Amino acid sequence: MQRRMLFLGGAGIVAGTGAGMAHGAGPGSRPPHPQIPNTRVLDQDSQEYRFYDDLIRDRVVLINFFFQSCGEVCPLVTENLRAVQDMLGDRMGQDICMYSITLQPQFDRPHILKDYAELWDVKPGWKFLTGEPDDIERLRRALGFASSDPLYDLQLDNHTGMLRYGNARLDRWAGTPALSRAAWIVKAVTSLTDRPIA
Repeated sequence: MQRRMLFLGGAGIVAGTGAGMAHGAGPGSRPPHPQIPNTRVLDQDSQEYRFYDDLIRDRVVLINFFFQSCGEVCPLVTENLRAVQDMLGDRMGQDICMYSITLQPQFDRPHILKDYAELWDVKPGWKFLTGEPDDIERLRRALGFASSDPLYDLQLDNHTGMLRYGNARLDRWAGTPALSRAAWIVKAVTSLTDRPIA
């Protein structure tokens, strides 16, 4: 029996269920994942996507939350994920994709995200995402980047140190500190692909 691994984050993933989950499913299309919203997002090039249909379904992905003006944690996480991208090489954008979603969508519009991505010399396969604040908040909660403690949850920095990774086709998901050794992150995420790294 296949073992099913869910996102870490307790009630956060449950918060994603509800009316917003079916948003974006058209006639003849497979329904979106029952726990991952199909909200509209924009990348750093102002390209529009439906989060589940276009970016998650049938892919192996790494997901983190950040914000451009974050003082300490986000730059360290971005630097670490940049090392992960280098180690994954040409697999990025092919069988593995990475998404960094802003926690401040009202400020981090596509042109701001583009400048941030260029600052870090980000290569294809890694998208920086923004959208309407309500949609991003729905994503944050559904993906498990939330706390049941409302005071803790208000602090944006508290949601920037985790990394989710998974294979939507197999519905296998896990999480790790985003500052884990880059080589370990690569080994973990490729274990969910058809070409794991030993």
